[in-house]
Amino acid sequence: METLRVRMPQQQFDLLMEVVREYVKAGGGRFRLDLEPEERALFTEEVQMELLNLLGLLGAMEPGHEDRADHVVARLGDGEHARAAMSLVPPDVADDPEKLRALRDKLDDRQHQRREDEQVVEGIARASGMSDA
Repeated sequence: METLRVRMPQQQFDLLMEVVREYVKAGGGRFRLDLEPEERALFTEEVQMELLNLLGLLGAMEPGHEDRADHVVARLGDGEHARAAMSLVPPDVADDPEKLRALRDKLDDRQHQRREDEQVVEGIARASGMSDA
């Protein structure tokens, strides 16, 4: 953490720490990250990569998941629905383009499903008068 504090601009480090706190507060796993426009500008690819590394280290503290400390950040690229995808993966996966492509496709499918689900919920909210749109 101290290395990151020294290496990163203070605003980016503060944002990174806030995201980690929110992750821990949410109990780990998946959580929605709502960033203000200024925060979005600070949440660069480098910050995202550091976040993935930190989450991997936090995950490695869980009994039975110690191997996560060896995971590396892999850039998965763009899918049809997911853009600039990255993931924390075991080193053997990071060295296998087919596995990375499969992982990207899986993330892309999930992103597509998430967007469809959000549209359905928004439609229900509009139809029931729960939305201003």
